[in-house]
Amino acid sequence: MRKEGFQGYSLHNVIMVAFLTSMGALLLFVMLVLVPRVSSLLETNAIDRTKETVLQSVATLDNYVDNLLSSLHFSSALLPSDPTQPENEWQTGLDFMKESRNDILSIAFFGQDGELFYSTAGKLRVPPHEVRESEWFRKAVEWQGTVAYFSRPHVQQLFNGQRTLVISMARSLEYQQEGNWRTGVLLMDVAYGAFSAVTDGVSLGRSGFVYLMDESGELICHPKLQLIHQGLAREDREAALAQTVGITRDEEDGRERVLLITTVEQTRWRVVGVAYIDEILALQNAFIRIITVVSLIAALLSLAAATLMAFWVTRPIRLLESKMRKVEAGDLNVTIEERGFHEIRSVSTTFNHMLRRVRVLMDRVVTEQETKRLHELNALQAQINPHFLYNTLDSIVWMEERGRSQEAITMVLALAKLFRISISKGRRFITVREELEHVRNYLIIQKMRFKDKFSYHLEVDEDALEERTVKLIVQPLVENCINHAIDEAQGMELHIEIRVSVTPEDLLFTVSDDGVGIREDLLPTLLTTSSGKNGIGLKNVHERIQLTYGAAYGLTIHSVEDQGTTITIRIPRGWEEKP
Repeated sequence: MRKEGFQGYSLHNVIMVAFLTSMGALLLFVMLVLVPRVSSLLETNAIDRTKETVLQSVATLDNYVDNLLSSLHFSSALLPSDPTQPENEWQTGLDFMKESRNDILSIAFFGQDGELFYSTAGKLRVPPHEVRESEWFRKAVEWQGTVAYFSRPHVQQLFNGQRTLVISMARSLEYQQEGNWRTGVLLMDVAYGAFSAVTDGVSLGRSGFVYLMDESGELICHPKLQLIHQGLAREDREAALAQTVGITRDEEDGRERVLLITTVEQTRWRVVGVAYIDEILALQNAFIRIITVVSLIAALLSLAAATLMAFWVTRPIRLLESKMRKVEAGDLNVTIEERGFHEIRSVSTTFNHMLRRVRVLMDRVVTEQETKRLHELNALQAQINPHFLYNTLDSIVWMEERGRSQEAITMVLALAKLFRISISKGRRFITVREELEHVRNYLIIQKMRFKDKFSYHLEVDEDALEERTVKLIVQPLVENCINHAIDEAQGMELHIEIRVSVTPEDLLFTVSDDGVGIREDLLPTLLTTSSGKNGIGLKNVHERIQLTYGAAYGLTIHSVEDQGTTITIRIPRGWEEKP
């Protein structure tokens, strides 16, 4: 055997030498290039994920503040121009607003001098001048209703029985009293827990957290807020105060932290996400260890078996597989190049011999099946009901005996045309125009036989006339309508509609009648069992169409008992008869 490349050498030695070379290069690449790069990417990705979490909490807080502002503005719209009047519809509206939200603890409207017009929390427990001196009251009046004022967390003690930690929202409003315009304040107390829930629900690693503070650095929400107020914990807010949006770092208790800072648009509060670097790096180091272990295992188990074995051993096998897939798809004219290792050449030789035998057998089967298929089609097409011919000839004789020669001539001519198209010089395919001419002649004969027992209407799409179809498929459907419906119509006139239409892909024949219909239990069997009553029969037509065009085409039947029957034939357009 002529040696090409490593052929003829020990396959085991070739694989071992190549594997050792590749393994050394791979490990060198992992240690010098991949590990540092992955380490940097993981740290950046961890910070980005933390930033995304903080931004999501900001979006949640923004949505919540927007919702609260909408409630405050809606409550403002409920207030009357003169709140001293006895009308209390606006008070009912404020009660409804408060009851509709669990986070709103109270809503109150105060006059210019701090007097209470109405509160959902009941009576005021402090004098009006203390209300007027409250920070939220002064800020709301100072800002003149342009924006709402958000207070720091505080214990609300304005009303009897209320001692709850809240964040107050307030805005000024103009109202009339004794003919003069005055400035009042609408107050809405929101439970502190509703705000803290937004930040407390965010986790940034095992120790990380999110806190909220105002523009002056006062904490709004913090997981350790109570401890900070008691001096048992601290939070260095200087780094966060230095910028409104950004990323910075600080150190607390010997641990380096990443601070991700952003701002709530409506309140200008800062949301600060705190993530500890050692936790981020711990995930990074664990991931790097996993990468290293997986790389080694993959190198030992996969590279040698997959890369090298696939390159030297499986290349001819893959070629053999691709050829087999072509054969599986139906292409039997492929030939496999007989090359490679001895075992592969042996398989290729055997496979080529098998293909040659299969091609011979397939050609024989195809020839036999085509012959059988033509015989089946001819046999099905030849099953013309002799009773129709007998009855027509009897009708002609009856007409002649009664001196109705012209009608007899018309019936003879129609019968001649009917059989001329039926024979059609041995052709199996005719145009739609010829098929419909065949149906018209059949209807002429039946109309003369049955007199006024039925009427018909023919509607044809002009684009369908020159399409080609297997012959004698519409007349059996019309015959089925006449024989089945007239026998059971009990003297009522039957009407038959014949329509021919086209779609971009299909040619459709529809035959409908308004006769007695077909029982529901018989419908599933009409296309699978023969009917001696219906001439060639629906099953015959259905089988001829499927033998010609395939199982995707044929008849569909829709019938409602005592209302009528509709049968549709679907065949493909542009069909060319195989030689």
